[in-house]
Amino acid sequence: MLKNKVKDVPRKPGVYKFLDKTGTVLYVGKAKVLRSRLAQYFSGTDTRAQLPFLMAEATDFDYIVVNSELESLFLENTLIKEHLPPYNIMLRDDKNYAFIKIDYSTEIPQITYVRKVEDTTPALRATPPRKRGGENLDSLTSSRREEKTRDKFFGPYSSTKKIGQTLDLVRRVFHFCANKEVGKRPCFYYFLHRCPGVCIGLMSPEEYDLHIQKISLFLSGQTAPIVKQIQAEMKVAARRKQFEKAARLRDEFKAIAVLQEKQLTVLTKKVSWDFISIYCDSLTAGVNLFKVREGKLMDKENFLYQNLLAIPEEERGATVLQAFSEMYYAEATDLPKEIFTQIELPNKPLLTTLLATRTKTKIAISSPTRGQKLKLIAMGETNAKEHLMKWQRSQASNSDLIQETLAELKKLLKLPTTPRRIEGYDISNTQGTNPVGSMVVAKDGVAAKSEYRKFKITGKQTPDDFAMMKQMLGRRLTRVNPTDPKGAWPVPGLLLVDGGKGHLKLAGDALK
Repeated sequence: MLKNKVKDVPRKPGVYKFLDKTGTVLYVGKAKVLRSRLAQYFSGTDTRAQLPFLMAEATDFDYIVVNSELESLFLENTLIKEHLPPYNIMLRDDKNYAFIKIDYSTEIPQITYVRKVEDTTPALRATPPRKRGGENLDSLTSSRREEKTRDKFFGPYSSTKKIGQTLDLVRRVFHFCANKEVGKRPCFYYFLHRCPGVCIGLMSPEEYDLHIQKISLFLSGQTAPIVKQIQAEMKVAARRKQFEKAARLRDEFKAIAVLQEKQLTVLTKKVSWDFISIYCDSLTAGVNLFKVREGKLMDKENFLYQNLLAIPEEERGATVLQAFSEMYYAEATDLPKEIFTQIELPNKPLLTTLLATRTKTKIAISSPTRGQKLKLIAMGETNAKEHLMKWQRSQASNSDLIQETLAELKKLLKLPTTPRRIEGYDISNTQGTNPVGSMVVAKDGVAAKSEYRKFKITGKQTPDDFAMMKQMLGRRLTRVNPTDPKGAWPVPGLLLVDGGKGHLKLAGDALK
């Protein structure tokens, strides 16, 4: 029995996994003391509503011992993203967060996005430019050799769409190059006046390094150092009669000034704070993150969480906020000086310890009760609710559209029933050899990738599309037999085959 197995679990921090009879991970959790935490699942002290369902499916558990509770937090996040357990609170998007990356491994630094940060130490975050002697910009020595081994990351962002919008803004304000090395051909954006010309030698690598440094500061929400840097560069360019460069810097200065006017000043002090709000219903939660930098509301991010029905209503908000904070700040590169949450976090010490490993300065965490901070939390809750409702409306709209489309398909093809399960078939080979058949599946109008299958064609190595298709369909359709020892496959409502009338006749004969 699993209960007896708990006695052999060490009294150390770690991560545990509950598994079903096929070895599929059902749930991943972390614990300060593994034996005590696992014992709660069998003692009746854990009253979570989903527990009876989890334990009914679980046939085994496994665990990994780590050195500290903080290590268990990082490992838990990794395993949840890897296995996507059905009983864990899950972000709606199964992918990792997205980050903007400045890559110094090429001759011309590249600005792109990635799903994973190789290193999230504070050294990766942008820092203000070093002091310059007088007005001589040439005295600024490039730290290029050091930077090549230390790429910079900014984020995380809730979606690649948000990253695209941010990079479009950066390109309009600062301009940056798409080529990886200097050559004779300019990059595409040079013709759109969105590249300063470093790709064809119109700007030196040292100047472009300083240019990229301004972009780093901008992505970190530090506009004040950028303004000072641009003003100093404008004076030097004007004194040297570099009028084109001075004009470009003037345009950058004006663009930043316009952005600053548009940004909402929410606090009189130039503070760096994060505000996290939440709105929950019985199934889903919307989380809103406001980033305040230099006293201005610089950015807003929205996230959705699902699988919440089993969490008691009175614990739902705090549980989701704790999970979000742990996942987000384990990877965030732009850390604030203080964090304000709508609800007190149930395990604030763990998050405090996590943040202490990410930055040398202490980051306070609290829940405001009055004043402008509480107003920002309330505004965040309104945004979280709106984002959640918008997503729910889109889901309902998509569902209605799918049902209408399936009904129309039934009518057009004169089918006896609505085709809830649609299967598509095709044959491929490598220059006439190694033929393989493939089956794709859609259930209720949505791709069911877990049910895609490949069929290795046997006994036929020369190209014969008809014979190969006949073999594949025959093998597939024999699997609808309930007595099949390998398990019966669902009966499709519609078959689609790639080919002509001959292939269609083959499919019809196979069905008979």
